[in-house]
Amino acid sequence: MMIRELTAYPTGKAIAPSPIDVDSLVRLKLPPLNGTVARISELLRDPNISSRKLAEAVGYDPILAARLLKMANSSLYARKKATTSIERAIEAIGLKALYDVVMLGAMADGFAREIGTMVYGRIIWEHSIVVALLSRTISDLLNLRGTEEAFLCGLLHDIGKILLLKAEPEKFVGLLENKPEAEMLRDEEYVFGLTHAEIGAYVTHKWQLPDVVCCAIMHHHNPCNATVSTVITHIIAVADLVANINGYGLRLDEENALFDSRSVSFLNLSSAQISLAWENIQEPFQEVVKTFA
Repeated sequence: MMIRELTAYPTGKAIAPSPIDVDSLVRLKLPPLNGTVARISELLRDPNISSRKLAEAVGYDPILAARLLKMANSSLYARKKATTSIERAIEAIGLKALYDVVMLGAMADGFAREIGTMVYGRIIWEHSIVVALLSRTISDLLNLRGTEEAFLCGLLHDIGKILLLKAEPEKFVGLLENKPEAEMLRDEEYVFGLTHAEIGAYVTHKWQLPDVVCCAIMHHHNPCNATVSTVITHIIAVADLVANINGYGLRLDEENALFDSRSVSFLNLSSAQISLAWENIQEPFQEVVKTFA
């Protein structure tokens, strides 16, 4: 690891290195990943699962049920008659959207304080939603399978940042200035001993999330190093870049960065496809923000 002198940040303070206790972060396990939501995630792996069986599982979680009904009755699904049945709501939005509601709820509940009361927490949260929606949309445009995995990888790709914000808010915020991503990663490693990508990958592995998720989190800044889930990791990298270009993120990338992106080349994405993906997520993003505000 690079050893260098204490760095002065905009606050005027020098931030000393203080290795993060990653095992303590593992104990911050998201409550919704247990119990009802874990059961629903398991049921959704069965392509032949019935809406009735899913509705029974959702019914055990009043907050999840309320969010589901709110989404089903939103402008996204513009129904002539209000949906009041959980089973009908599931049929209205479909299994993909139900999975989205489940995982978005897990994040929203697990980090409610950071998302609700911290400016940077809210920025990371909205960035994560945009990247998740873009990742799934790009997967669809490329006719790839596993769009649910792409959504989850996108949603969790920066979970290391939220964990750092939760555990060491002053030190993490002290690192946030307008700087290139490579410099930000270097500063994270200097101060905490690990980057947010490494922390996110380690913690999600300990939470026993799929390897595809952990690998995408680990390598979303250097997808060419990914040894598994290579395509999804490149998709996350593109979605991350597009989100930042459009003002959703802790840094603002220039639009011409897309032309230099190795991930755009790897996926053979056209500018028209990228523009279409961005256009297609606008309404879903607004509905998600309203539902999980």
